[in-house]
Amino acid sequence: MPIFDHRASGTIMKIITDMDFLKEECKEVRTMAEGEEIGLALLNILKAHPDGVGLSANQIGIKKRVCVIKVSESIVLVNPKIISKFQKINYKEACLSFPGTYITTERYANIMVKADNHDETLLFSSEKNLLECVCVQHEIDHLNSITMFDRKIKEE
Repeated sequence: MPIFDHRASGTIMKIITDMDFLKEECKEVRTMAEGEEIGLALLNILKAHPDGVGLSANQIGIKKRVCVIKVSESIVLVNPKIISKFQKINYKEACLSFPGTYITTERYANIMVKADNHDETLLFSSEKNLLECVCVQHEIDHLNSITMFDRKIKEE
């Protein structure tokens, strides 16, 4: 039996745009089965948004620590944590929860991530794929109740 139904009346769930909801921190996933099911639902929903490259569980109303990234390949992260980051950069980003809005943020060009569904620490870097690296940071921020507006830098 599914943990939740990610389709309502045969239509894809809508992306949450309510800032108050997005500012609530997500809880850890307790089982890999739950994390994988949420991850699969997120990837399916992301397919309906061709401009999107990432999605977190709270953006579809599930306050659990799962997010997905689909830049060069599909990546599911269950209970992810950034454990190392270096080389600050500015990056102009967008968000499916705030369509048409672009914010220049401060991010990192290189991060290391630990996730419960990956045996090894994952390295995301600007040398390999800058968009993917920024997207991972953006989605993990969502899980920590942080939006791109919280990362906005003052432009001159």
